[in-house]
This record gives sequence, structure tokens and C-alpha cells, in this order.
Amino acid sequence: MYQIPCNKYWNTWNSKSPAIMSFLPAEFHVVIGANSYAEDGKYTNFPFSKKIKLFEHHPDGNYCRLQVEHGGTILQIEYVKSDDYTVTGKIKSIKQGEWGLRFQTLISFGFEQKGKVECCDGSFKAAMRSYQIAVALKDKPIRDCYADDKDALGQAIEKQGYYTPMPTSDNASWYSTMYNLEETPEIIFAVSVTNDYATSQTKAFKALGINFEQLKKDIMGSLSTLSKGDNMSSMESMREVMAWNTIADTTNQRVFTSLTRFWIDRKFGGWFIWLDDILMHGLINSFAGDWVMARNCIKAALDNTTPEGNLACLMSEFTEWVDRSQPPITSFIIYKYYQLTGDRQLLEEVYPVLLKANLWWYDYRDGNGNGILEYGSSQVGVGHFNGTKLAAKDEAAMDNSPMYDSAEFIKETNTINMEDIALNSLLALDGECLSLIAKIVGDETNAKRVLDKANMLKEKINQELWDEKNELYANKHWDNGFVCPSPTSFYPMAAGIPDGDRIDRLISHIFNEEEFWTEMPMPSIWLKEESVNDNVYWRGRSWPPLNFITYVGLKRYGKNTEATKLLIKIMHHYTRLWEDEKSCYENHNTFTGEGKDSVDTDPYYGWGALYPLMWVMEHIDLDPWNGFHFGSPSGSDFEIIGFKRADGIYALNCGQDGTVLLKDGVEIVSTDAVGRFTHFQYSDHYISITVPKQKKDCKITLGTDCPIKVLVNQDVVDTNNIIMIPNGKSVKIELFK
Repeated sequence: MYQIPCNKYWNTWNSKSPAIMSFLPAEFHVVIGANSYAEDGKYTNFPFSKKIKLFEHHPDGNYCRLQVEHGGTILQIEYVKSDDYTVTGKIKSIKQGEWGLRFQTLISFGFEQKGKVECCDGSFKAAMRSYQIAVALKDKPIRDCYADDKDALGQAIEKQGYYTPMPTSDNASWYSTMYNLEETPEIIFAVSVTNDYATSQTKAFKALGINFEQLKKDIMGSLSTLSKGDNMSSMESMREVMAWNTIADTTNQRVFTSLTRFWIDRKFGGWFIWLDDILMHGLINSFAGDWVMARNCIKAALDNTTPEGNLACLMSEFTEWVDRSQPPITSFIIYKYYQLTGDRQLLEEVYPVLLKANLWWYDYRDGNGNGILEYGSSQVGVGHFNGTKLAAKDEAAMDNSPMYDSAEFIKETNTINMEDIALNSLLALDGECLSLIAKIVGDETNAKRVLDKANMLKEKINQELWDEKNELYANKHWDNGFVCPSPTSFYPMAAGIPDGDRIDRLISHIFNEEEFWTEMPMPSIWLKEESVNDNVYWRGRSWPPLNFITYVGLKRYGKNTEATKLLIKIMHHYTRLWEDEKSCYENHNTFTGEGKDSVDTDPYYGWGALYPLMWVMEHIDLDPWNGFHFGSPSGSDFEIIGFKRADGIYALNCGQDGTVLLKDGVEIVSTDAVGRFTHFQYSDHYISITVPKQKKDCKITLGTDCPIKVLVNQDVVDTNNIIMIPNGKSVKIELFK
């Protein structure tokens, strides 16, 4: 059984088409199809393609809308749930590419595998175990039939025209209906599932009469939203990209957010787990408010564990890359998830896997034995490219990066001969976060062990991977010096590695127009390298993960102005393309910001939603260094409603006039101070907050009760929950109640 709550049972789970609505426990499907005379009668069941536009999608499938095109005709398909077991569908012609009589809209109801479908007193009846399923149709179809395949009717029409005899079957698993747009330009149907057929039938017919628009408004209005400021579609885009890419892996009986619908069936056989992508989807889902799917993504990614200890780079129906892993972001992602959700149980479940995966890198990826690591391939398993340089580049997740052009794969060590700044920096960050997780689950011994290894690695990075000539960190050959830099040169900031004047020297490269400061910032290789003009995948294009890790590093160092500057330039293009095209690109042209200029970019790709995630994180976030922090670093207007944390639902309103934070509808912070407020803690007996340096004297109101003690920068002040903030310095305030 799939481990999902009943409010998610009906959803767009099917990997073959986003137009399919499925009741997952019974693997019962509603499949939309069409035949077009303008396409010589060709049938389609709308597999995902660039002809499909995806719009609103509630994470639980309570409402979703998309548009599909066939033969120049555009149909809008909507689904809305009136309860967890009842769904109403509406198919409406938006544009007709031919005479409506010659365009057939087909709806098939049934089972891919087990399940019984039959005609009962002139009505459709389906059964699977104890589930009894009924369908109600507002308008009588022109033709209908019971068949053994969902596509049987459409294929018969394609072969013999729309007057073809109806397919029949003695052991039907599908009920198929046919409409044309001349007679029925809008089709409404409903499906209900109960344990009693008569009840299901009653509920289905009742669902035909719902107020579709009001129900949609109520459902979508309950979600977290941005209601003021720039990039107001950010929360919506995070949520929709995650929801539409969430699929059911029927082979392994699990659900998670996949990378993209384009690749699932045609490349990997129906399911695939690319490690770091799925981890990032866990983080994005958690901030978008879908904690069930966030957890599922993390668990699915950690299902990639191997007997050797590493987390496999890729697992799929067609190939398994157990010989390699991917950049170690796991513990960082999971710790941020924990900070937001408070899901200690997940930490308990995954901790043993995290520990083995962290230590695996030290044991298997130090080819020359100097304590600084390289990517590689362990030459185990039977995955494609096993034991090659390409496999090592897969492990780096930058498959064709010019950084690796001069590297060689050393079979004796199972690594390339190039020490990698991204790998070592991310492993140090992984060790930091894993140490925090180890303490939470009570393993103090290994908490110290992994932190000591991380700190030692940081020292080696500073000693060996700083390129003094170019004044930044970079990959380094074992015996032939440094190679051309990429945005991974900035990853050490995320791990807290640079200090002193190296910090500002490093950051200056980000905003150098001759190196990394392009129209869509951070080309995947710096501008001084000729291959940046190739504009092919990791040879020049701008990528969300590169910008994300860089942004995390800037925030860690308190470089708020620089982080905001980077983010604003990115969001100009992300929001433009989302609102104009409903696209969320895998990568972008670094010189123009466009996405569709390259065939090597997916237009609806999961980690593209890292950009709107960053916009939310800019204003409300949790991390290991600043704790819970919020506000508007730039002073620009921002408002979010319905932001979910473990201890309640938050709303934030901030801008030039001040900052207000509410929890469960109660105002708990109100101030005329501006900027990013950090290390916020709020409980029945204690409040703590660090207020950024202000240009004027301000005041702040914390909570609603008078405290028994107040500290400002450790000094005792008057016991009042309204505290004065002097200008010119950061202030830590603590209230004891």
C-alpha cells in the first residue's frame, strides 16, 4: 500500500499524462483522450509534451487545471474534489481547430491492472477489493463501450473513423465514453468511491451539481500565499511545479516528486530517483507546505542506499548507478527540513544511512591519500558508464563541465585525478549538519567524530584549494595545478570555510562582469573560459543549484546586500518566464536569461523551483546559523500568509515602515525596525530575537504578556514587552515570562 493520507488518494499520480486523475489505493484512473479529424483521426491520451500547459494544482489534488492541445483544438481540463473520495471533472473547449463534430473527446474510467468494470442497470460500476466506484455523467455520451484497454475506443476511431463499431470485451476493465465538441463543448462528470455502490452512485450524481468556481476558490484560498511585494507568484510556482511533477511509482509502491514528467517513461521505464534532485524536492515541498510529500521525497532519495554505504547517484527501472553518488547535500537538506517541521522521527529513521553515507566519501574518494577528495566511480554494479570518467562526472552532477576536460579517470583509485572544491565543501557542510542530527538522536560520539572530520577537511580546503593567483577556490589536479573556476568556487561559503580578507575577495568575483555577473547570473563556467559560449548544458548555462548554494553561503556570512542583489537579478527572469510561459526551466541562457533557446533544458523541471524557494527564504527561513529568521533585508514590501512551521501557522508583513509577525493569527512581533531579524525563539515562557542594526532609534513589541525579566545584550532592563532599540548596533533581546 502507498503510504499517503486519504486526502491525497485522488490526485494526478499517473506518470503517463498529467491529464489522468487517479484513485491510487485501487489504481483506478480517469483518462482523457481525443481524436482529431484535422490530424487524420489520430488519437492521443495526452502524454506530457510542450503542447500541455499546467496551471493551478493543490498539493492534495483538491483542485487542478491544465490545458491540452490536439489538432489545433485546445481543451481545458479541471478536477475538483468535494470530499476525499469524490472528484468532479470538467472538460471545456477553449479553442476549436476544426468543426466540433469532427473532434471527439473521450473519457475512459477503469483499471490498468486488477479491478472489475461492468454495466449495472444501465450505469457504470467498478469494484476493487472493498472499494465500490460509481461514475455520473451530466450529458449522455454520443457513444460508449466496455473494453479491455483504456485506448481501445480511441484507437478504433483512429483506424476506422468515428462511426466505427464499438470495441467490446467479455472481461472489461474500462468504460469509455465519446463526445464531440459540436454537441457537448463542455463535459462534466463525477466519480465517487465508497464501500457501497448505491452510496457511491448517490454521491457521484450529487457531485455533478457542485458550485465548481466557489469550491475552487475555497480550496485554493486556503493555501499559503504571497500577498504583497515583488515576485508574488513564487509560492504558487513552487507549489505547482512540485505538485504536477509528483507521481506514483507503482513498481515500488511509493509516491514522490520526480524531476520532470518528460523523462519518466521515455528514458527510465516508469520511475527513477536522481539523488540530489529528489532531496531538493523534499526541501521545496516542505517550504511549499506539503510536508507529506517532503518526507516522501527524502525517504525515496535515501532508498538509494547501497551495501557499500553510499547513496546511489541514480536508481531506475532501466539502470542503476550504484558505483557513484552525487554531491553530499543530504544532511543539510534534512536538517533544514527538521528545523521547519520538527519531524524528529524522520531523523531517527534516516540517521544510520546518513552516517554511513558521510563516512563513505572519506573511505572511497581519496584517490591520492592526502585527505582531499575527488569524484569517481567504484566499479561495482552494472550501471551505464561504470568505471569511466563520465561516471565520475555524473557523480559531480556536472556531466559535461569544462572543469573536468583535462581530468583523467584512474582505475586503480576509482577516482579522477582532480580534487574537487564542490565535493569537499559540501562534505564539510554535510558533516556539520550531520553532527547536529547526531546530537538530536543521542549519538554524541559520532556527533564529535563527523564534526572533527569536517573541521579537518575545512582546514585542508583552505590550505590546498585556494588559488592565490585568481583569488578564489577551485578544482585542482593532483600534479598540474588549478583549473578554470565555476560557481562551485563559492561553495566554501556555505560550509563557513573562508575567513579574513578571503571572504570579500571571493565575493567580489560573483559581481565581476568579466567573470560571473551575467544577465542570468553565474554561468556554469566563468566568462574567461571560451567554452562558456557553447551554451550547452554545464558548458556555459546558468543553473539553479549553483545559484542556490552560493546564495546559502552569502546568507551564512551575513552578506545580506550581496545575497539580495544576486537574488533580485535571478528572479527578474524566473518570474517573467513563469508568468509569461508557465515555465520552470532546468537551466537558462546566462547571457539572455531565456530558457527555451536550448534543446538541452527541460521547461518544467523540479529544481527550477529553487529560485522561488530562495525568494521565500530571503524573507522567512530557518538554517543552522541564523535559526528562525525573517524580515526584508532590502526594505522592500513583502507579505506571506499561511507559512507553516511545526509550532503554528505564521504570517509576515514587512517593508520600509517596519515588520509584523503573527503566529496562529496573534501578533507576536511588531516593530518599526527593518531588515532581517535572526535567532527568533518564541514559547510560553521565553522569547528571544536578534534585531539588525538600525539607522534610527526604534521600538519592538514582543508577545502579548508582561515579562518577569528582560535582557538587552545581556543587560537587565525594565520589565516591559515593549523594548527600545538604539540605532547603530545589533541588539539581542530576551524576555522571560
